[in-house]
Amino acid sequence: MKHAYLIIAHNEYSILKSLLAMLDDERNDIYLFIDRRSRMLRKKMRDCRLSHAGFYIIQDSLKLYWGDISLVEAEFILMETALKHGSYLYYHLLSGADLPIKSQDYIHDFFQRNAGKEFVGYWQSTEHQKDLDRKVSRYYLFTKSLRPNDKWHAFTMPFYNLVLIFQKLIRFRRKSEIGFQKGSQWFSITDDFCRYIVKEKAFVLKRFKYTLCPDEIFVQTILWNSPFKGNIYRLDNNNGGNMRLIDWTRGAPYVWRQQNYEELLQAEQLFARKFSSEHMEVVELIRKKFRNG
Repeated sequence: MKHAYLIIAHNEYSILKSLLAMLDDERNDIYLFIDRRSRMLRKKMRDCRLSHAGFYIIQDSLKLYWGDISLVEAEFILMETALKHGSYLYYHLLSGADLPIKSQDYIHDFFQRNAGKEFVGYWQSTEHQKDLDRKVSRYYLFTKSLRPNDKWHAFTMPFYNLVLIFQKLIRFRRKSEIGFQKGSQWFSITDDFCRYIVKEKAFVLKRFKYTLCPDEIFVQTILWNSPFKGNIYRLDNNNGGNMRLIDWTRGAPYVWRQQNYEELLQAEQLFARKFSSEHMEVVELIRKKFRNG
């Protein structure tokens, strides 16, 4: 069975092209979702062709916003599109600023050896649990303009804060219909669990619509409360559970540089984020080391 790579991209054309080149393997199909606001990136990718992997660009895109339900909707579109093409051994959600840090042979062998496991990260520290409770227990409005660079930010933020203050004053809490969990947005999941998530779409979009950063909560929550809970690969707080190398200590997250090359090679994880076109030296080194074929 082939693997499906589900990629959400906003910018970083050079990194995205490197990612696609490294995933261009006959054992993979690639589904690319480009933020509707990223017109230049979409234009550049319009004529992109791969030599070996199946390659599909989502045509009916959405405008994506940090902390907003639109990111969850994009993930559902990617999963549903991939499922229409058949069944895959694994579905890997990546961003356009990620790269594999192992060869395709190594990655396919790893998932074959661990077939049936769900690679979803969980953040279970006390600090993260408090943050989780804050995000799921209130209604968060105007999440499409949370970033300071959004044109409506200055206008909507007073109302955003006023609504939260009012909820705290009256001690309002949203109903906890399910045991919520939190972790990294990026995952590698089985065909069975992917289909299970899609069946839960109506509940997810309704319950998480006014949740802050639902993309870091909904997959973890559905998996935790499902028959697939026993298949979770690892429960830890360092991204080991989803096999992604992401450094939140040195950055938000840290952008990998040439001086980190050996660290990337020695990591146990299969994928790393995040990379930038401002540091293409390390990208070229990784691409050369793990280029397909």
